[in-house]
Amino acid sequence: MDYNFTLNIGNFNYIDGIITNYSDEQDTLLLDRYLKNRDIDEPAYTILIVLYCILIIVGALGNTLVIASVLRKAAMRTPRNMYIFNLAVADFLLCTLTMPMTLMEILTKYFPLGNNLFICKFIGILQATSIYVSTISISAIALDRYQVIMYPAKGGLQLRGTIGILVLIWLLAIGLALPLFIIRHLVHHTIPLEDDYLDINYCIENWPVKHGRAYYSVFSVIFQYSIPIIIVSASYARISYKLRNRFTSGFVGGEDNQNNRRELRGRRLHKTNVLLGSIAIIFCVSWLPLNLFNLIADFSTSKSFTSQPMMICYAVCHMMGMSSACSNPILYGCLNENFWKEFKDILCIKSIGGRAGISKKKSFKRTSLRVQYRARPDLVTAGEYQLGNTLSSDLTVLTRT
Repeated sequence: MDYNFTLNIGNFNYIDGIITNYSDEQDTLLLDRYLKNRDIDEPAYTILIVLYCILIIVGALGNTLVIASVLRKAAMRTPRNMYIFNLAVADFLLCTLTMPMTLMEILTKYFPLGNNLFICKFIGILQATSIYVSTISISAIALDRYQVIMYPAKGGLQLRGTIGILVLIWLLAIGLALPLFIIRHLVHHTIPLEDDYLDINYCIENWPVKHGRAYYSVFSVIFQYSIPIIIVSASYARISYKLRNRFTSGFVGGEDNQNNRRELRGRRLHKTNVLLGSIAIIFCVSWLPLNLFNLIADFSTSKSFTSQPMMICYAVCHMMGMSSACSNPILYGCLNENFWKEFKDILCIKSIGGRAGISKKKSFKRTSLRVQYRARPDLVTAGEYQLGNTLSSDLTVLTRT
């Protein structure tokens, strides 16, 4: 492939290995940018590094807690938790590999990792694969919860079947990201300076068809954003609707004890609805700016999208997308009671003194209520009591398992 490469540096133009047009009027700042390999000037350069470091550290620590919680105890390796574990692995890769690599591409004028074609290709497919695995895993979690709540009689997958689905998720993600491995190429140039020379490598996407990058952006928006957001929103909307119906039909009397049960389950139902709604909204808001920016930039014929202000805008959109890797451990971990208990054990967080007595009182109160229900079965009919148990089990699926 014949690349037409033009570079304006210092007091000369460098065109495909030929130095031409010496002039003292050339921008010396551009030469300094190439020598330092910086595409972003201060203070944006430092600000972006600080913001990315915060996201990387917070996301890596949060997902490490989720991964450690599942690995350290066999009881945590349930089929449903394995989906969350897989999501945490993908988000950990996003934090430790994808974010640093993308930051490197934003801040540098040329590829800083040497004249190595495999690294150039590998970075592209690794970045895309981790993103696809993360979003597909979120969709799989939503579908799994939908199946358990809407069709409880069918039962859920066993651990072996879940592992098989996780393998398929990774294979599907690699397949969706494979075009980036194929079309990425490395362009190498050696530029002679007065007393030295400058090796410049560009890791570029060489699409075989015109607007190939734009077509792939549309493809990515469909499979990485549109389909997952439809699956997540529709699944959780249906789950929320069914839980609400079970709640309203599960209680008909006005007795005090039944009202206490209704209030307790009402609070759990509200917490669950907030959790489900937050998952869908955060996913939508996090990934929307980056997908829109990519679509507009890839279909635009203007070169302004390679300017420094637009690169900073891209970095902001990218950070918003990557912030999902920080929020997922909270939405799927901290708000899950079993995960939260594991987090406290790992971090050696103990309950504050004096809470034991309160817990015993609450436990005694619940025991008394259970005894009372056994002694007075006429308070709640068998059918109504079963409905209450079903609702309670459904809420447990969403907040504990």
